[in-house]
Amino acid sequence: MYEVSKEYKESMKEPIRNRSYMRVILGIINLEAQNTAVVEESPQLTSYSDEKSIFIKNDIGNIYATYEKDFFKADGSMFFLPRSGDYRKNGITVDHLFPEDSVDSLTISFSLSDVRGLTIQFGDNYPTLFSISTSSGYEIEFENNNSYFQTDMIFESITSITLNIKKMLKPHGRLRIFFFKLGVVAEYDNEWIINTESSSSVSMINENLPGSSFSVVLKNEDLRFNPDNPDSEINFLEPGQLLSVMYGYEVSENVIEWMQLHTLYVSEWSANDSQATISAVDKFQYMNGNYYRGIYHSEGISLFDLAEEVFMDAGINPEDYVIDEYLKDIKVNNPIPNVTHKEALQIIANAGRALLEYDRYGKIRLTQAFIPDVTIETNGAEYFSNVQSLNEDYEKNLYASYQKDYWIADGKMLFVPRVGVQNNGYVSAQISGNDCIFDTNPIITQILEMPYQCYGFRIIFSNNLPKEFIIRTYLKDAIVDSFSITDIEDPRFELMKELNTFDKVQIEFLRTKYPNQRIQIDQIAFGADSDYKIEYDDLYSTPTGTQLQKIKNLNVARTIYSSGSEEQDLSSDTFSYDGENKTYFFSEPSYGYSVSVQEGNGSVSIVSSGAYFVEFSISGVSIGEQVKIAIKGHKYNLSTAYYTTAINNRGNDITWSNPLISDSSHCKDVAEWVAEYEKSEIEYELDFRGEPALDCGDTIFQENKYVDNLKVVIEEHQMTFNGTIDGALKTRRRERVERAENKLGVGRLL
Repeated sequence: MYEVSKEYKESMKEPIRNRSYMRVILGIINLEAQNTAVVEESPQLTSYSDEKSIFIKNDIGNIYATYEKDFFKADGSMFFLPRSGDYRKNGITVDHLFPEDSVDSLTISFSLSDVRGLTIQFGDNYPTLFSISTSSGYEIEFENNNSYFQTDMIFESITSITLNIKKMLKPHGRLRIFFFKLGVVAEYDNEWIINTESSSSVSMINENLPGSSFSVVLKNEDLRFNPDNPDSEINFLEPGQLLSVMYGYEVSENVIEWMQLHTLYVSEWSANDSQATISAVDKFQYMNGNYYRGIYHSEGISLFDLAEEVFMDAGINPEDYVIDEYLKDIKVNNPIPNVTHKEALQIIANAGRALLEYDRYGKIRLTQAFIPDVTIETNGAEYFSNVQSLNEDYEKNLYASYQKDYWIADGKMLFVPRVGVQNNGYVSAQISGNDCIFDTNPIITQILEMPYQCYGFRIIFSNNLPKEFIIRTYLKDAIVDSFSITDIEDPRFELMKELNTFDKVQIEFLRTKYPNQRIQIDQIAFGADSDYKIEYDDLYSTPTGTQLQKIKNLNVARTIYSSGSEEQDLSSDTFSYDGENKTYFFSEPSYGYSVSVQEGNGSVSIVSSGAYFVEFSISGVSIGEQVKIAIKGHKYNLSTAYYTTAINNRGNDITWSNPLISDSSHCKDVAEWVAEYEKSEIEYELDFRGEPALDCGDTIFQENKYVDNLKVVIEEHQMTFNGTIDGALKTRRRERVERAENKLGVGRLL
């Protein structure tokens, strides 16, 4: 869920909401020109410059402090240059100081294009007078008063643009350019927008790829978008141009709180004389190239490294994706099959029990989606305590023990057996004194297998209540939050606070409410992603619940690779040599390739190979000469084994397969993760007032007539805007997930 203010939350729950706003920001960039642009000529640049980055960056980035007039800022925004020379490359910075009465020129070349406008992000010391000349011989001079420069002039049939810097804002400074766009950024607000529709979806077990889409209908009263208008903006639209959407809400008079809603890419557009429609989709829709470089890793490779390889092969920049560090701990051997890059990421996410999602900022994220295991330690518990059962949601027995005013002869208490752990939770070994203080404070420590974030913390005490205790959370042994609790009245204690990312929780009990008492706890659990709750007052109609297919047994397959014994003929082909390397693909995983020329002159050398391809070069052959080659190799022997887990007493059996899984314990982990999801067999559809802060994958509360604070996960989210917002959700019940053995409550993994 997007982080919003308290005022926003309270106002959005009011019967009558305040005004909503929307901004659609469209980068009308000539993508062919932008993608082929290079700095052709420039003054001498600093060693920490990166000429290529100005064509792909959208921000200022890191700025190094250097000796220039009125340049140093002691506000933490600048970096010192490292002595080693290991610089963070960032835009371009001219090496010399700009003197008066001189001109610096910088030429950028690209493929033949028509360009509508230019967008340039200079540094704080920006040119106040410069000219732009083009390859067509056209030159125009600009007076400028901002570090962010934009013009919507149209430059037709050009292959280069030259900036001639004539005067800077301050003398004795360096010219800096952080990004350079061959086009303009257009912004449309409520005055332009007729209506919008947005939709997003995610699968918590990666059955389907995540999806986000958005469409906006704009007024076209001045024929600004008419295709027949030679100056029309719509004539410069291209598939793949960036479209950003911001939502604003008036939390109070003249105070608007803005949030990022989408970062997408233009897919199609149309217009008539009254309105224009522009549609955009997520980055996955443009990732249609195949990843064919899967290989068998005998020593194993982490899912983290595997995901990085796929992103790199797809041409995705590191700043456009996030991979959970936990995936470094999961290693696989099997190759990724010959599938699209997005399908390869889907396979990796499922194998890592991760959530593959596309966020508001246009980043692809691989984040953990399973509930982490937790180990519980104490500094003293009675021998009959079942401490690890504190994570389990079932009724515990209450045993009589020696405490002041504790025994109750109502038939509910049991006598403690002389030996052995019993069906109860935690019973402290420590007993408070007559002053209600412990000689040694009882401490319960929960250690999580990975960082975790959630809203709320619940402790269910089995009988006597403490007077005072402290809850502390830690991340990598550094304290994150500390909450002091006193004078609770309800055995079901709930701390309704946002818990920042943590991997350890420590609960220390300081005093009991009465003398000579122990601490006794039945359960400890964590809350949902947030405190957001959909109530009946938010709905236009009651939720539509659907009972999903009941599954009896889940069978998860694992694939075991072994070496083949005989070399086999894999392929032969005759072709006219064109001077390029040749790549052949195979439907079955193979290894140990050899390639030979069967007819004609020349020799062959293998350049690269994987389980599903071999690439080779040919030498000693003339262009146009006919060549016949033969490819031999060994095919892997594949065998399949299954891990079966029961979900219900009746229903259908289903089989789940992931080609990366070969290890039996890995297979078991994935099977239990998928099974926990499939146990939740109820899905809801809700029409409600809408909430732009919600994200797919969020676990929230949903009002229900039969279950208090029913926890559900959002799997589909739709929203419309026409000056006001409406929304629709598809959620899935998560109640049964909480009762899984040795698991925490519901929360969001980071």
